[in-house]
Amino acid sequence: MKNIVFAASLALTSMTSAGYAQTAPAACLADERDFDVLMASLEADGWTAIAPGAAIPDAAVESIALARTVFYATTDRGGASLDQIMELQRRTVPGFARRADTDLTKVRVLTRGDEAMTMHWTYPQAGRWGIVEVICRISSAQGTPATGTEEGFVNASMQTLAEEPLRRVGIVALEPAQLAQLTTDKTTLAIIETVAVLPPLDE
Repeated sequence: MKNIVFAASLALTSMTSAGYAQTAPAACLADERDFDVLMASLEADGWTAIAPGAAIPDAAVESIALARTVFYATTDRGGASLDQIMELQRRTVPGFARRADTDLTKVRVLTRGDEAMTMHWTYPQAGRWGIVEVICRISSAQGTPATGTEEGFVNASMQTLAEEPLRRVGIVALEPAQLAQLTTDKTTLAIIETVAVLPPLDE
């Protein structure tokens, strides 16, 4: 069996304009392509995966819907209002647990206390390039909330941690009081999105 070495959790301290540091799960940014190994690492870090086909708890649906709404709103909202995006995401999130795994794509919803996460694993060019993509989006209860924002969140701060293999992190700080009319989620202080794009291993 190959040796698996995970880097320690990465403290993300570059987003000083938002006034906080965040920690992303090591598995989401690891140089690891095996889905089961990544899931085991997340579970060892305290995350609990919702079994495929099981209902996602309402609080987790709300947190994940908020994460997707806010992250999209800081990038490209396609002319839709926050309320419209949020309602669409509330309908979309429960379907994540109903998706059947394939050799090319797997999705999991995970929770840890008041936090929730989606992890998307894809092998989009199997049989050709063998690239693996891992995207995690976390509703974090940690961090310093934003203040004085117009809509309740700051624009996404992006950082590329490595070019080869690519690892990128985006963070959005929230102002919960400003979002009170949008969501019942009062615990999420920041949205973290990680992207790892791993090239095929040398034969």
